[in-house]
Amino acid sequence: MKRVKSRVLPLLAAALVMGCAEADDDGMWRGRTEVVAGASRVISDAPIRHSPDQTADVTLEEDLVIDGGEDRSFSSVFGITTDRNGNIYVADSEQKRIQKFDETGSFQTSVGSSGVGPLQFKSPVDMVLDSEGRLFVLDSELDRVTVFNPDLSFADIWQTQVTKPRRIRIDTEGNVLVFVITQHDLIYKFSPNGDPIAKFYNPMETMRRTGTLTEFIAYSDAAMESTEDGYVVVSARHPYKISKFDRVNGLELEFYRTTSFDMKPLGRWTNTQHPPPVGVSGGLAVLPDGRIMNTIQYQEFEQVGLNTMGMPQLKMTKMDRWYDFFTPDGKWEMTAQFAVSGVPMHVDRQGRIYFADLAEDRVVRYNFVFPEEYN
Repeated sequence: MKRVKSRVLPLLAAALVMGCAEADDDGMWRGRTEVVAGASRVISDAPIRHSPDQTADVTLEEDLVIDGGEDRSFSSVFGITTDRNGNIYVADSEQKRIQKFDETGSFQTSVGSSGVGPLQFKSPVDMVLDSEGRLFVLDSELDRVTVFNPDLSFADIWQTQVTKPRRIRIDTEGNVLVFVITQHDLIYKFSPNGDPIAKFYNPMETMRRTGTLTEFIAYSDAAMESTEDGYVVVSARHPYKISKFDRVNGLELEFYRTTSFDMKPLGRWTNTQHPPPVGVSGGLAVLPDGRIMNTIQYQEFEQVGLNTMGMPQLKMTKMDRWYDFFTPDGKWEMTAQFAVSGVPMHVDRQGRIYFADLAEDRVVRYNFVFPEEYN
């Protein structure tokens, strides 16, 4: 069993004060809470204040590796999920199919091909299972949801009536939740058969956004998870923020931590300029104990030439990735930096996390091992 260790910033605990006041400085963590439009916003202003020896180890234990291959390769994986029996489902946007494996990683079956028919896809980007074991697959190019029975036979198909849907989840009442890359202040709620029900609304986001298409995309949400206690948690790419919605009352909590670099997308530049660095948030995961993990990346680029259209061609020269951990009420706990490849996709009921390592053509499952003081 392979273990991947990470040096982690220490747990920083302090009472948060409602309003805009600073919390008392106890020599550890400093944070504050603001109330805006009826929602709490938890701000971790100074997360990195510790001496070098005040660190703790978090371990990822490699638990399972599912290798691809000529017939079962993983080309463009955006969605992984598991059912109550431990079966693993992998959605491949480029291969236009869903693959099913048992809990040991043995291949079971696959469904899907390229096209617009009931069992075909253009870009299956995400999926989720309901309490009855039905699989809901979201296609971002066809703007629709395909529903499969537990044996992966065809059950239903319906249009989302929104453009470029990106994530799909099931709430505690069995409703289907969808959000869209250009309308990230809205989470659309449907009945299981596709009837529109309602929308979640984020009043904070409207105050921050100016409304152009470029800004819609730049500020687009990266990930969404629903919890068993009835919340919907959403992570944004730019700026760094995590929103927690109550399914009845809408936005309840928003939180983030201050980073040492700007969280912003790749900007415009002339051919003679060095491309600016990029800060990206996303890769959200909610653990069974309610702890929330969010991925942040820092990227640097260099220009290596022009394409046939005269546009700059870039090469990534540096990428650092961290994993922030928060309590269910939005208080920053620690930041880990795991030596693993790929992108975190899913956390199952046992608390195991699944990474899609496309460079090695594989899916890897890990167990979290936290230091005793974090358990």
